[in-house]
Amino acid sequence: MQHFFLSLWRGFSGRCPVCGRGRVFYAYYKVRERCEHCGIQFEASSGQSTGGMAINLVLTLFLGFVGGILLVLNAPDQLFLGLAALLAVMTLFHVVFYRFARGLWLGIITLTGDIGTNKDEQ
Repeated sequence: MQHFFLSLWRGFSGRCPVCGRGRVFYAYYKVRERCEHCGIQFEASSGQSTGGMAINLVLTLFLGFVGGILLVLNAPDQLFLGLAALLAVMTLFHVVFYRFARGLWLGIITLTGDIGTNKDEQ
């Protein structure tokens, strides 16, 4: 169980989920091809980044859903202004959190054993 959370934390923090020493990103959104320490290939299949997008989208929608409910319950008279502010917060969250969601997804695919295997060549 400790390995589970460690792998997720390493990916979330932008470190290699396998060794914890290499960096996953070489720019804010750009994933390295391989870990500079252990050599593991980060995205062997072309569709492996889709999970990070899904995590980011689900969390952004959850933020909007909870924020919308709180807005309706606590400030129904300021609904237009509140929705505009909520949309701005959701947009900012979606843009900033994508890197973390992508790293978290790399941690998840490490745990499933799918990282470093090239399914496209088989």
